[in-house]
Amino acid sequence: MLPAVAILLIHAAIGMLVCAAIARSPAGPGFYRMILLIVLACLILGFGLRLGPASETMPIPMNLSGVSYVVAVVATIVFGISLQPGTTQSFMKLTTAAICGTLAILTDPAILAGATSITWTGRALYHAGIISVLPAVGSVLFAMLLAHWYLVEPRMPLEPLRRVLIVFVTTQFFLLVSVAGVIAYHWPEWTEMDGGLVRAFTLGNALFVFMRAFLGVLAPIGLAWMTWKTVELRSIQSATGILYAAVVFVLFGETISIYLSLATGQPY
Repeated sequence: MLPAVAILLIHAAIGMLVCAAIARSPAGPGFYRMILLIVLACLILGFGLRLGPASETMPIPMNLSGVSYVVAVVATIVFGISLQPGTTQSFMKLTTAAICGTLAILTDPAILAGATSITWTGRALYHAGIISVLPAVGSVLFAMLLAHWYLVEPRMPLEPLRRVLIVFVTTQFFLLVSVAGVIAYHWPEWTEMDGGLVRAFTLGNALFVFMRAFLGVLAPIGLAWMTWKTVELRSIQSATGILYAAVVFVLFGETISIYLSLATGQPY
């Protein structure tokens, strides 16, 4: 379970940096300091677990991945120190951190070497599932925090929040396709085993896959639509409450996916 928590924390942190760079919100320094503190806390906890208790099962990022992680952290800290939201210079530092963090995850040996499937379909679904944690968790967390900030500064334009919500919705529809692929990938295994689907649901992982599909993907899609409509009405307080629920469902679904994928080397 610790490797899954480590991956979740690191991907959530980088995902929030990516969404912050996409949103480019005119929120004041207080908002960005809060975001950066959360990002750095997630990175410290994630790498603390990865280099400590989870180090026996997860390879340490080296070469391009390790350098990219370091550059991302340094750029994040520099952005925080010279915080001037709304200027090109500050957002360039933030964008650098987001790009390097994404590159680090794409080249991370824990992801590249984790798949045990002998088919290209299984490997593609595995990698897509792990990497998609970045926009899935990062977008819903950042959207929730940004929506909350509108309660502090209600005159801010809605475009930054809409951009993050588009990332959130797009990611959830991608996950819907991905989960459908996972079900199709495991379906022969579930139906051909002794006991068929009954055994797959009671003793196998089929139940968790369908729980993730309904609670971790379909429910967030519905909540994303509700959030979009409330934002159109500029009912930000309602949107914030809906996003709180979306965070819970997304974390539930992605935790199941990461844990099963890392534990089995198969796509979930």
